This record gives sequence, structure tokens and C-alpha cells, in this order.
Amino acid sequence: MRRRQAVLALMGTALLILGLLTVFAIELSNTQAKSKRDVEARVRERAVLAGALIDSLFQTTAQSVPTYTKTYGGPLSPALLNRSKRTNDYITVLDSSGNLLAASKGFTAQARQDLAISSGLRLVRSGHPYGWGNVLPYGASGVINFAVRFPAKDGTARILLTGFPPKALSGLFAGDLSKIPGPKGSHNYLLDANNTVVASTYPKRPVGYHFTTAVDRAALAKPSGTTNGRYYVQVPLANSTERITLSAPSGALFAAVSGFRKWVPWLIFAFFALFALAALLLGERALRSAAKVHEANDRLEARGQELAEANTALERRAQELVRSNAELEQFASIASHDLQEPLRKIRTFTDQLRVTESERLSEKGIDYLRRANAAAERMQTLIQDLLKFSRVATHGRPFVPVDLAQVTHEVLEDLEAQIQRSDAVVDVDKLPTISADPLQMRQLMQNLISNALKFHRDDVPPEVSVSSEIKDGRMELTVRDNGIGFDPQYSGRIFRVFERLHGRSEYPGTGIGLALCRKIAERHGGTAFADATPGSGATFTVILPVHHPDDELAAWPTADSPAREEPYVTA
Repeated sequence: MRRRQAVLALMGTALLILGLLTVFAIELSNTQAKSKRDVEARVRERAVLAGALIDSLFQTTAQSVPTYTKTYGGPLSPALLNRSKRTNDYITVLDSSGNLLAASKGFTAQARQDLAISSGLRLVRSGHPYGWGNVLPYGASGVINFAVRFPAKDGTARILLTGFPPKALSGLFAGDLSKIPGPKGSHNYLLDANNTVVASTYPKRPVGYHFTTAVDRAALAKPSGTTNGRYYVQVPLANSTERITLSAPSGALFAAVSGFRKWVPWLIFAFFALFALAALLLGERALRSAAKVHEANDRLEARGQELAEANTALERRAQELVRSNAELEQFASIASHDLQEPLRKIRTFTDQLRVTESERLSEKGIDYLRRANAAAERMQTLIQDLLKFSRVATHGRPFVPVDLAQVTHEVLEDLEAQIQRSDAVVDVDKLPTISADPLQMRQLMQNLISNALKFHRDDVPPEVSVSSEIKDGRMELTVRDNGIGFDPQYSGRIFRVFERLHGRSEYPGTGIGLALCRKIAERHGGTAFADATPGSGATFTVILPVHHPDDELAAWPTADSPAREEPYVTA
């Protein structure tokens, strides 16, 4: 009966853990899906804001209605319209029914015929204060009609219709389209209802380009979607048949919820599931051991006094099993913690075993304990480095003035023991004050200087120099050393995550330090690169903007993901 209750309890625990893991997986999936939807919503908001800006430019025409009444509300003549024509293709005045009252030069028979399909005229006649729309046939480049309703002096309504060259609107709106933020490779367009480009930020799709393929037509018929590896969103403009279309590479746009960042939470989830499985297996083993103890005790009680000596031996064994079960239950509790807590416990227990049981352990056993401890330590460091690497963008602090000279001085104080141990000489030139994240600047300097100290040549004291130069508003920070250097063909690989040019036994580290440096530089709108000669040292260069007047990059942290201080991680 007792065994049955224990089995039921174990099964209940297993179902509970399974339920918790299922809920965690569902919530994690929902969170990543919500993050993707948030990115899509931000892209649409950008398009809506751009559309509102363009619409505000045309709304100023309402302020000119009294001027239109004064100029075109009375008798009309071609000469009057010709004086107002300027750089437009033509100017016409129509009555409220769309009948032509007067026209300037350039109003061809084709232009007159196209009044029947003019979307700008149709919008105004349907009640809009103004209207503009599709590119119509006119000469070599076409024309766009812009219509405005105004009252005539006799109380009737008239319509002023102007023919704009498409390139005139492109010059007006191209600057606004280029200011819409987006990842590298983004393309922004202003399209009419016939999928003709009116304004563009992509040189291969200039003004007048037509999206004519079946794939393009199908995609542009929807407000948003993904096609050919690119995400796009479309927002119609008020008082027009045209719309703003934003397009960006899906991989770059959804980088925060895809690729490496997407799988880090799932890797943590997998580790937690493995620890939970280990705890259940240990619990099942403890139940089996307890059942054997109870069976042995029952047999001993039935045999009586003649088996007293055997019973004593079995009781001693039972006590050992109970102690073993207690240890197993303790380990099962530890295994159910988060990723780092079990690793810290593993290191603690291996250290204790090596100290207290060293006389009873063989050299091979002691070596195994040392290896287990080292593996747990590497796993802890790797997890911390991975978290630090993934939090550069999401847990950054707002940019403030940072004195790099003071930051470097504090870093050298932290590395004082390493500098004295290697008999190193660190020469720091005058460093400027820049707009940056203070914590990440300290991480950057600590990784670069620690890296220079670590990879030194045998029997050659390290010599490290830190200098800077400002050119065109950008600071070029240089860290040089006289260490072992590396083959120039690896200058790009060393900034990759987990990339190592030497074995772990030769030089410690996780291979994330330099990758973290480049990621911090990129978060600040800069870059990092390296150059070296084998056996003659290496030079690491970081280029950062001195100022961020718009402070756009500093807006990465949000109220939902506040910046937190983390332990410094060196290369």
C-alpha cells in the first residue's frame, strides 16, 4: 500500500512537471509570437506616420482656397492660367460637374481624354477637400493630377486641377521616405493604384517603375505579408489612391525573435527539462531502494531470533540505503533548480569530495572530480557569457557622456593583479569623452585590455598601448599589444561567437569576449576590427560616434526590459 502511494505520488509529480513544462513552452512560444507582432506593428506605425506627414503637406492647400477664389473664381482665360503654370505640365479649371472651363498650355487632347479616369478629380467630386492619384499617360514620363475644390465668386463651386510631373513629387517625398527607420536593405516606396513607383529609396526601382510580375501583383494586393524573403506593409494615403509601401529583409527585421536569439530561451528550456527528468529518475530509484528495504525488514521479522545476526547486518544495510536515499533526494531537489544553481552545487560537492575523501580515492578518481569541477565552471561561464551577449541590445542603458579615460583607469585597477602577475606595461594615451552606455564601455575596455594581456608571448612581458583619434565626429579607439598575434586570414573569425584560435588548455576563455566587443560597438552605431602578424602582436580598432544627437540608439531598453548590471566578462 505504501509503495503504491509512493508510485502515485511520483506519477503525480511527473504529470505536474510535464504540465509546467508545457505551460512554459506555450508561454515562450506566445511571447516570441507577440514579439514578432510588435515588430510588425512598429513597421506599420512608421508607415502611418510617414503617410500623415505627406498628407499634412497637401492639407496646406486648404489654406490657399481663398487665393484660388480670388485668382480663378471670376472670368477665366488661357493667359491667366499660363501665368500660373510654372513648372507644372498644365493647369485647368473645371466646374463642379467636371466640365472644362479653361486650360493652360500643355493640356493636350490626351490629357482632356484622361479626365474621365482621373482619380484626383474623382476624389474631389466625391466630397474630398483635395485629391491626387495615379500616374496618367502624358508625354514620356506621365502626369499626376492634383485637384482642389474652391468656391467661385458667383457662389458656384469650381475645381482647380493641376498636372504634376511624377519626378516633381518624387523629389518632394524621397527625402521623407529615406528618413523612415529600418534595418539594412530596407526599401521604401510611394506607389499608385496601378503599382507604379512615384517615389523610391531603391535605385533599382526608380520613378516610373511598374511592378508587373504575378508574384508582385499578388503581394501588393495585400496590406502586409512576406514574399521572396522580405516583409512588407502598405498604408493608403488620405485623399489619394496612392499608398506608402515599406519593405525589409525578414531576417534583419525579425532578428530579435529569430536566429540565435530565438533559440537561446529554448536551449534554456531544454536544460531545465533535462534536469527535471534527472530528478524524476532519481526519485524513482529512491522508491525502488525504499521498497527493497521494507521487503528485507518484513522477511527478517518473520524469521525470528535465529536470524538476529543476519537481521543486524540487514539493518545496517538499510541504514546505508536510507542515507543514500536522502542524498539522492537532496540531489533531485538540486537538479530541479535553474541552470546555474545546479552547476554551482556540482562544483561545491566535487570540491568537498576532493578534500574530505581524498585519502580513499584513487588518483584517477581525484582527476575525474577535477575534470567535473572544471566542466561545471566552464558551463557557468558559458551561460553567463551567452546571457551577457544576448542582453547587449535588450538591456542597454541610455547614452550619457562617458569619460573613457576614467573608465580605462577603473578597468586597469580591476586588472591590477593580472598586470602584476605578467609584469605587463600598459600605456594609456589621452582618451576623449563620448556619448555612450557607461556599463558597456567598461565591458568593451576590459575585454580588449584583458585580451591583450592574456595572449602574450612566453618570457616576453606584455606591452599594451591604448590610444584614440577623432575624425569627422567618430572616435577611432586602438588597442595594440606585442603578444602572439594571429594569421590575418582569421581577422574576421575571431569576432564570431565561440570562435577560438587556440585550445582551452593554452588560453582560458569561452570565445565570446571579442564577439561581445563587436556587438557593443554595433549597438553604439560603430564597428570593430583587428589586424595582426603572427608572433608580432595584434591591433584591435573600435570606431564609435562621438555624439548621438537624436539618441535613437539609446532607446533600445524598454520599461519591460530594464537595464541590469551584470558581472564583467573578459575575453
